[in-house]
Amino acid sequence: MILLLVLWLCCIYFTNQETCSSPGDLPAPQMFLGKASSSQGDTVVMKCKIPALFPFTRVIFCKDGKEIAIQPMKESKFAYDLPYEISTSSSGNFYCLYEHEDNLNHKTLSRLSTAQHLSVTGLSSKSVLGITIPSTLVLVALCSLLVTRGFGY
Repeated sequence: MILLLVLWLCCIYFTNQETCSSPGDLPAPQMFLGKASSSQGDTVVMKCKIPALFPFTRVIFCKDGKEIAIQPMKESKFAYDLPYEISTSSSGNFYCLYEHEDNLNHKTLSRLSTAQHLSVTGLSSKSVLGITIPSTLVLVALCSLLVTRGFGY
């Protein structure tokens, strides 16, 4: 029983890896990043634009050869957005592809979009403000306390 579970998990793992590393023959989508570099804590929006003349059933976003998100096809929609929160390990190459599944469950993949590189530059201004504002408030409170107590005299 445990052996079957391990085999099943391995199949899922290698199937997910295969999607992003061995694309198919359909025309490639276009991938756009909101920013090429961002800071930790920021959110970058990735956009995958599918060619309008080709049928598809889902859009797949990838980072460095691994799936990071899947979105199902929506009627008459050809551009798909993925908000991506930046962490220290977010630097890498991002791309997308799409998949078409026919009535016989035969799946066909597109070629990969051109990879877009994202660089993580450091802490975001939101993170800095999140540290600066409370520190300033503590400092003001401490100074106020020292002034009202007369510096201990």
